[in-house]
Amino acid sequence: MTFPKILLRMAALLACALTPSLLHAQITATAPAETGTAESERVDVLGGAAYSHFNPGYAHQVRAVNLLGWQGSITGWFGNVFGLEGTARGVYGTYTIPSNSQGYVLPATSSLSEHLFLFGPTFRLYQSPKYTAGAHILIGGTYGSFDQGFQGTGIQPFQVGVLNSQLASAYAVGGWADYKLIPRFAIRFTGDYQPTRYSGIGQNEFFGAVGIVYKLGYRK
Repeated sequence: MTFPKILLRMAALLACALTPSLLHAQITATAPAETGTAESERVDVLGGAAYSHFNPGYAHQVRAVNLLGWQGSITGWFGNVFGLEGTARGVYGTYTIPSNSQGYVLPATSSLSEHLFLFGPTFRLYQSPKYTAGAHILIGGTYGSFDQGFQGTGIQPFQVGVLNSQLASAYAVGGWADYKLIPRFAIRFTGDYQPTRYSGIGQNEFFGAVGIVYKLGYRK
């Protein structure tokens, strides 16, 4: 075999050996870099179903009831950890009107509703590709309607141990967790201790919700 043929065969073998490495290097260079688990949206928009456990009476004359309703919120993120959240909540149910010794003629039950508007900081405390969890501290107001069963009777709810319909202060302290479905959508679970203060009396209310979050925009 002549020397030129030996050189040609060596060049061919070298080319075969280097081709896979060159292809791998090219693919690695052109593949998009991984972004990690950090969230980068500007705004979270949430809508979902809600549950609350609430007592519409005072002096232990009325039993606490379970309420169902809705929650909607918007959160603006100013970084990966800190955001500001505004939320509106509405819950509805029926309670048993307590018996009275004054001889008032009243229906057996009455419907009630609460509408809350709260605002405050929220924080991301945990992140992974599929899960995000955080906590918030919200403050605001609520309007409670408790007198629907008393209309037309001439009797005020407070006369039988039930709160009158009114505006009051409200708070929410708790946490939330997201399970990411696709990059822009997640399921969010919320659980709060939600105290209210109707008639100057503190009520221990508990709130839970599940909904869909849409993640809007990108932060630079």
